[in-house]
Amino acid sequence: MTKKNQSKRLTNQHKESKGVVGIFGDGAKSHDITVGEISHFVIEQLEKEFPQLSFQYKTSIKKEEINEALKKIDPELGQTLFVSNSSIIPDGGIIEVKDDNGNWRIVLVSEAKHQGKDIENIKTGTLVGSKNNQDLMAAGDEISKKTEKMW
Repeated sequence: MTKKNQSKRLTNQHKESKGVVGIFGDGAKSHDITVGEISHFVIEQLEKEFPQLSFQYKTSIKKEEINEALKKIDPELGQTLFVSNSSIIPDGGIIEVKDDNGNWRIVLVSEAKHQGKDIENIKTGTLVGSKNNQDLMAAGDEISKKTEKMW
């Protein structure tokens, strides 16, 4: 029953925001750009605070690279790769640091998600959720969809 209610809510929300137009509207685009700018600011700050270290910014990471790293931790991990050249492209990019052995290590992966009406609801004091007792909606379909696409 809860899934039907959430489905109805999301359907109504998409109708109000005109579907894709709302999802990829000016606010969402601005949010995506801002998270990228913040990542560049973060790398600048890291370079200032830790001048003895080397940092790099990447826009994507191959899933093959992730699988190899997982296998080093546990041979049971990172076994299935359906598309050999697939990669993950987070909105704000990836910041890496070079370790003492010359290997690049991920420090930050930043992703922007501008979904729902949480900000509007907070400003108006509107509580949400099945019992109308939450400030924010629980992570919803968009996060699940993004995760499914990644793997």
